[in-house]
Amino acid sequence: MGRPSKKEERTEEILNAFYRCVARYGLEGSTLERIAEESGLKRSLVRHFVGNRDELVSMLVDRVLEQSNQQWQGFLSSLPAEQPSTELLEGLFSDQHSDGEYILVIESLIFAAGRDAQLQQRMQAWMQGFTDDVEQLLKGEFASASEGQLSAVSFGLISLYFNLDSLAPLGMNDRYRQPARQAAKALLNSLNH
Repeated sequence: MGRPSKKEERTEEILNAFYRCVARYGLEGSTLERIAEESGLKRSLVRHFVGNRDELVSMLVDRVLEQSNQQWQGFLSSLPAEQPSTELLEGLFSDQHSDGEYILVIESLIFAAGRDAQLQQRMQAWMQGFTDDVEQLLKGEFASASEGQLSAVSFGLISLYFNLDSLAPLGMNDRYRQPARQAAKALLNSLNH
C-alpha cells in the first residue's frame, strides 16, 4: 500500500484542526485564520487543500456523522441481549466513554443547523436515528412500557448524555457524572411501573 498523497495528509491535518477549533470556538468562530493557525499552515494552503468554507464544513459534517454512526453501531452491537440498559448507561455515563470535545462539536453543528436547512436535515436525521435506536433497545427490555413512556425515557437519557458532556468547558463533568447516571437510572426504573 502506497503512502497517502500530500493532499490527503494536509486535508486530514486541516480537518483535525477544524474539529479542534469547532470544539473551542464553535462553528461560526472557527475562521479560516484560526484553522490555519491550528493546523500550522498558511490560510492560502488551507483553501488550496480543502476549498472554500462551505466545502470544509461539509467535509467536517461528513466525518463527524460517519465516525459517530460507526462508533454508535459498534457500541450497540456490543450490548448484551439480556438487559442491555445497564450497559447502555455505562456507555453513556462512564467517564471512560466520555468525549467532551466530540459533544461540543456536535452541539456546535446542532446550533449552526438553525441557520442552514441542509445541515438541519442532516442533524435531524442523525438525532432521530440515535433516539430511535435507544427507544428500540428499551422496547426490547421493557415490553410492557407504552410508546409514550419509551419515547420520553429515550429522549431523557439522550438529553442527560449531551448535557453532561457539554459541561466539559466548565470542568464540572466529574461533579455531575454520578447524579446524571442516577437520573438516567430513575428514568429507566420508571419503565418498570
